Amino acid sequence: MSRLIGFLRAAPPATRRLAPLLLLGAVIVAALGLAARTGLFARDRAWAHIQETGVWRVGMDPSFPPFENLDVTTGQPVGFDVDLAQAIAARWGVRVEFVGIGFDQLLDAVAAHRVHSALSALPIMPHRTREVRFSEPYIEAGLVLVAPREKAAAFPVASSQRAEPALWLAENVAGRLAVEWGSEGDALARAAQAQAAGRLQLVLRESGEAALAAVVAGEADLAIVDAITLALFNRERPALAIVGPILRSDPYAIIVPADAGELLSQVNAALAALRSDGILDELKARWLAPDAP
Repeated sequence: MSRLIGFLRAAPPATRRLAPLLLLGAVIVAALGLAARTGLFARDRAWAHIQETGVWRVGMDPSFPPFENLDVTTGQPVGFDVDLAQAIAARWGVRVEFVGIGFDQLLDAVAAHRVHSALSALPIMPHRTREVRFSEPYIEAGLVLVAPREKAAAFPVASSQRAEPALWLAENVAGRLAVEWGSEGDALARAAQAQAAGRLQLVLRESGEAALAAVVAGEADLAIVDAITLALFNRERPALAIVGPILRSDPYAIIVPADAGELLSQVNAALAALRSDGILDELKARWLAPDAP
């Protein structure tokens, strides 16, 4: 640009009269070059490839039932995430090709375009958003407060959560609170107990399932577990319900490459449609529990 300005200063008057147009053209060319380098006009090659081939390649670690595991008879993946991927693909008019990838390598595989997406009970990780993008959540797996179903409707807690969950628990919960020893729920319960002035007594158990069983057996009044543990527990005996707000959110999402803006939009649109059509709730009822968050 500086060379162009120097040239115009030394040019004849007739040429100098064209200076504004020449400068404008130079600015446009520079802007287009910058846009090309930054990917502003880049084609979403992931979505384009899905449309061209009719195949959506989805990375998955089939070792986390009921979301994904290998059927012992067919050797094919089955589970909540498998059905969800197939429902999305059906809306697009393509088929799904599942690619087995270790859980720790899934995001790297998506970032490197080895697969179009990853769908494998993956939480949202804000520190990875420069490499990949996360869809809208399709299920909540965070910490929840649980009570017997017959007592849930009358549970005397506020409908909105305070900024600090331990303080919210200390102000709204009293009685015997069951948790898995050493878990995140245990740490949260101990922080609440320290602020509850003796109103909370911890009931420690060896697992989240055992903490829920303590509530069913009357050994505890409430429990803190993750929402997936509750949903699986309720499949066998739907005696418990979530009370109050989500204590700590940990939603699962679908992962796409950082430069796949159109694919991300299509995934989010498909999820919204499946939620509106009730299909997402059907999948929850099939693999987890009807009231899974």
